[in-house]
Amino acid sequence: MREKIRKPAVFLDRDGVLAKEKSYVISVKDLEIFPYAAECVRKIHEKGYYAIVVTNQSGVARGMFTEEELQKMNDCLIKETGVDGVYYCPHHPEGKVKEYRKKCSCRKPGRGMFDAAGKDFDIDMQRSWMIGDQAGDIRAGKNLGFRTVLLESGYGTAGLEEETEPDYILNDLRNVLEVLE
Repeated sequence: MREKIRKPAVFLDRDGVLAKEKSYVISVKDLEIFPYAAECVRKIHEKGYYAIVVTNQSGVARGMFTEEELQKMNDCLIKETGVDGVYYCPHHPEGKVKEYRKKCSCRKPGRGMFDAAGKDFDIDMQRSWMIGDQAGDIRAGKNLGFRTVLLESGYGTAGLEEETEPDYILNDLRNVLEVLE
């Protein structure tokens, strides 16, 4: 019996990676997907990776938009870019909406979203990558043993510390394709 070969994933933050970084994207009309995002996702797939979005969306906990509105944004992102899935954390310890006000394991740099995706897609986590535009994205990737890329297309190097040194610092998602193995 042949053993199934598991695929690795490229985990992607949403804002600053696939879409323009704004203080809060509160509806589909505010979601400004980079024009090159779909082509990059297609090439990630061609290289043998899943493309999975992992995004902290504390605007839900802060009462800025609903989880239903967030799902509309996620559906748009999947349709427009071809990512395999979107995992999000709607929580924040200081949120205004009681049901979302909590510390949780899903908020990056925690591993909850990654574990859920890993289970859903049977991902080879040892060969996976984390691509983000903030120190928390890099910390999350490092905590899981991923290779990491910090993109300057969002927040960039602000808040980076020595222990969160990414493997690569690149301009935007298009440059990631050069380093993916």
